[in-house]
Amino acid sequence: MKVESAIALVSAIISLGAVVVAIVAIIMQNRQFKKQREPIIAPATRNFNVKLPETHLDWTNGEELDKKLSNLYWTGGKDLDGNFSKTTIPIYNYGGTTVFNIRYNYKFINVKEVKQSLEHILDYTNYAIKIDSIKDDLSFFTLTFKNSSKGEISKNIGRERKREDLIQPGEKVEISLPGYFLIITNYAFILSALDDIKLPILELTILYTDINYVEWEVKHKVRIDNSRSYRGKEDTLETAFISEFVSRKKIKETF
Repeated sequence: MKVESAIALVSAIISLGAVVVAIVAIIMQNRQFKKQREPIIAPATRNFNVKLPETHLDWTNGEELDKKLSNLYWTGGKDLDGNFSKTTIPIYNYGGTTVFNIRYNYKFINVKEVKQSLEHILDYTNYAIKIDSIKDDLSFFTLTFKNSSKGEISKNIGRERKREDLIQPGEKVEISLPGYFLIITNYAFILSALDDIKLPILELTILYTDINYVEWEVKHKVRIDNSRSYRGKEDTLETAFISEFVSRKKIKETF
């Protein structure tokens, strides 16, 4: 009787162990499945070969960027779509589920270094540019510039914010670069024969909601690649926009 009881106990323990192993396996499979389907939102490299226009013009369509720069700045309320250029970079959804309610904004994170690199520039014939009034949190600054076809223009620049509807798995949206980024880059290369001007680096913050109504925030640095070719006589620049991952975190759960 004792032997039979022992056998029954061992059998029960083995059965219980098998059930536990099966439950753990199911939990691990579910976690792996969710991980595989989790959206991964990130910028992709954008290669380009462009003939640089006059310093105040957009790379894509030649529009006057100074007319798109607002003297307002975003404080968390209304979006300032007018501050954006038509030059874009692609944002892909590398995950397995759709994201929606996408919002993005930029911060000019090396604005103080760029300001210093511009400070020793005098007026080279018809070109001049300077940065002033930088807020401690880098959310606001003043950009003043002039060129051969424009008199002096001064604009207050704040955080750029814009929206996109959704990104399905494996697909992309094109997001706009801020106008000041192109203006400063145009000046940097036009004056590059005379001065070593630091190129702007942006911190791109993307907010989005997943299919479980969880809101996420992801950050990347966006800049022009160090590997580039600039032919001054033709004003032609061949390089790429590249990105670097900074952080990703959950903001809140709607439900």
